[in-house]
Amino acid sequence: MEHTEYKIAVVTNSEGKQSLNDLKRTATRHGVVFKQIKFPFLQLHDFENSELIKRLCEYDIVYYRTGMRDTVIDELALILKKKGIPLVNGSQTHPGVHKKIQQALIAGRHGIPHPKSYLIDKFNYNVASGLLGQTFVAKPDIGAHGTDVSLISNAEELAEVEKNRSKDKYIFQELITDADEYRVYTVGNRGIASYKKNPAQHDFRANLHAGGKISKTEPERVNQLLEFGAQVATCFGADISGVDVLYKDGKCLLLELNWQPGWEQLDEVTGTNFSEATIQHILNLAHQYKLSKNTSS
Repeated sequence: MEHTEYKIAVVTNSEGKQSLNDLKRTATRHGVVFKQIKFPFLQLHDFENSELIKRLCEYDIVYYRTGMRDTVIDELALILKKKGIPLVNGSQTHPGVHKKIQQALIAGRHGIPHPKSYLIDKFNYNVASGLLGQTFVAKPDIGAHGTDVSLISNAEELAEVEKNRSKDKYIFQELITDADEYRVYTVGNRGIASYKKNPAQHDFRANLHAGGKISKTEPERVNQLLEFGAQVATCFGADISGVDVLYKDGKCLLLELNWQPGWEQLDEVTGTNFSEATIQHILNLAHQYKLSKNTSS
């Protein structure tokens, strides 16, 4: 482990998450200062001089995990940049990248294959089925773990989704049948590991939180998936990500990118040490940033 003299702050209110605990243990083992910074409330007035910003300025680099959205995280990125502190996973490259609408637009901009997706005025089954076929997927613009993602085959099912909707915006997406689903983990511009996502019985979603299971990626597909994940992460400007990929007929399609992924079961299934790679990447970024500052001053 190199550059262990740098101090890392991780911004999140989450407790007891395996991924966060793995990072803490890895940092401690190497003598790296790694401190969780919580924010039970956010001072919006004079945000730059808030207690949160003062605390973050005590560290060499900040890793954003969870808890802020949209304008707040974008403002945090601007303030830390002004103060000379690099922010990991601050979505500076593409603000709002956690939104599925934005992800579809970014993928299209960079020519990354992905399912056809539409924003449709109102929940109109005739319009959606005319564009996507009789059966398609409805999912909220903002969401995680497969929550509120629905398979739609008729107007009644779509009306039920609209009635119980939990978000303002939904996208309607092509259903890719007979495809395998994978998660590719990236650090920097490199694909580190992947696993196969297997849906629970009678559920088209392969999310772990929806009862899905994971298994080893077929050896003959590993390199292709890692390369595709690296391509996606590079185009999205993602420091650390989990890229969900559909694989069909020897080709990869981007399903979505998770900006703050957990990696429960990853090391066990793949034999990697993702926390080690993550901590080293953050330390490398801190060191590179310091060198660039010294060069320019």
